[in-house]
Amino acid sequence: MPTDRRDFLKLSVAGAAALSTMSAGATLSGCTSAGPASGMKLLRPEDVELLRALTPAVMKGKIAPGDTTAIEQTLKSFDTLLVDLSEPVVAGVHQAFDVLSFGLSRGLMTGQWSSWSKASLEDAESALARLRDSGIGLLNAIYAAVIRLTISSYYLIPENALTTGYPGPPKKVASPVPMVAPIPEKATP
Repeated sequence: MPTDRRDFLKLSVAGAAALSTMSAGATLSGCTSAGPASGMKLLRPEDVELLRALTPAVMKGKIAPGDTTAIEQTLKSFDTLLVDLSEPVVAGVHQAFDVLSFGLSRGLMTGQWSSWSKASLEDAESALARLRDSGIGLLNAIYAAVIRLTISSYYLIPENALTTGYPGPPKKVASPVPMVAPIPEKATP
């Protein structure tokens, strides 16, 4: 379906309004905490619960659902990653997590009606699939953010980064190209 700039802007405004409304509802209902979880700088307790459920589904084959050490390392790395992001980006991530943590919106959007702490690996996979396959761009964006940030967090852990086979930046970088002196302008008579 072709989309022009005007339609894109309308969708963006509608998505931002919906996300803000659901996030405000979650905050006002007491579903979100004001402060970070224990040992975290920016991740709140409900964010940690959400990510504990989703991380094994995102990192299937790398992190088993019962591997609490790997999950906790990834959550710490996620928190560190958030600290390095700009304030508006962190606010957007918190809003998305509010929507995924608020019971009504969580159930409607992901099919996960019970709390994330009760979600199985299959529940988490199903929830992510619903976000990914939704016809609503906002839900696709939430899916993409959760996936990208979780994967980035996992591979920012040095021992996990080594498993990629990527050797890092080249040790020998070509010398910079010398600057060419500007050509002097000819004087006009």
